[in-house]
Amino acid sequence: MKKSALYLSGLILLTISSLPLAGQTIERKTLTWEKRKIDIGAVLEEKGAVEAEFFAMNENQDSIYITDIFTDCGCTTVDYSKDTLANGQIGSIKVKFDPDQRGGEFSKGIIIRTNLDIYGDTLFLEGINMPLPENFEMAFPHRVGELGFKLTAVNMGNIFTNEPKIRYVEIYNFGQSPIGLLDVQDKLPDYIKVSLEPSQLESKQRGLLIMTYDGAAKNDLGYFDEVISIGLDKDDLNLGIRVMSVVYEYFQPVPKSLENRVPKLGIATAEIDLREISANAKISRSITLTNMGQEPLNIRKVATNCDCVEVQLEKKDLEPGEKIELKFTFDPKGRRGIDHKHISIFTNDPLNPVRTIVVRSSIK
Repeated sequence: MKKSALYLSGLILLTISSLPLAGQTIERKTLTWEKRKIDIGAVLEEKGAVEAEFFAMNENQDSIYITDIFTDCGCTTVDYSKDTLANGQIGSIKVKFDPDQRGGEFSKGIIIRTNLDIYGDTLFLEGINMPLPENFEMAFPHRVGELGFKLTAVNMGNIFTNEPKIRYVEIYNFGQSPIGLLDVQDKLPDYIKVSLEPSQLESKQRGLLIMTYDGAAKNDLGYFDEVISIGLDKDDLNLGIRVMSVVYEYFQPVPKSLENRVPKLGIATAEIDLREISANAKISRSITLTNMGQEPLNIRKVATNCDCVEVQLEKKDLEPGEKIELKFTFDPKGRRGIDHKHISIFTNDPLNPVRTIVVRSSIK
């Protein structure tokens, strides 16, 4: 990824530096692209090349035609028309990605130069390359019924409430007959949708279980570790899958001029050292929370990473300058040695929507 970016930057700089001064100061007349980035999702090697199409309009009064196209990888090829686009006309380029043995996420850059823009526009083709394993038994060691998975759980990672997140999960059918999903998934939570690619997974075939997680529909924040049930069209079987996720509320970026006006959570101390404590006695402490902003602060949620920590909050809404006490009680029963516990506070502070308090102790 870094090498590709450096190559493209170098190519652009080389082009600019080779121009006379007059050429470097001319007004750029560019095409208006419908999209400058296309995500083609997961690409299975056995399916061959995948193609995407970028559309552009000429909104300039002068006619435009493409003179050169550069790509940063031999796995990416481009077809385009040299026909001239007059004002208001639409053209396109077709970009083909040919998967190889290098797996993982990719972002391929494409530089398009025209007769009126020698500097070049940059487009990006993104996706996830999934090479074909040499040994399916080793590649898919975790079995759920006749289906093989690479891992024991699906880690959705960080999910924000402004848009659903998609995860492509490789699966393999070790069975002797095709497997598909039920049309109606009445056992799935409403914030998770699933589909199968292909819709019928033949015997000894690799495919993709496509999971879409809607953080807004989850209507909760924090870390979640849950088991979902997916209905299969074979003998009324259900596929139990462990799903891990961390859901965060999304906030629009705050202009520098407004940073002192927005709600702002102040914590008296973000690290508490209980020092040596007995495993036979609960211990409680209080932490002062303050709204240091100029707008009302709302505490969405207070979560801990252990059931052994209980929290009590006087109220959830704080006016500017208002203070409250957050009380926590730690029960160290059954624990020994150095111990760390976390208390996470979710608020409408757009600059720091999640704050964490660390509670340290040495349990005897």
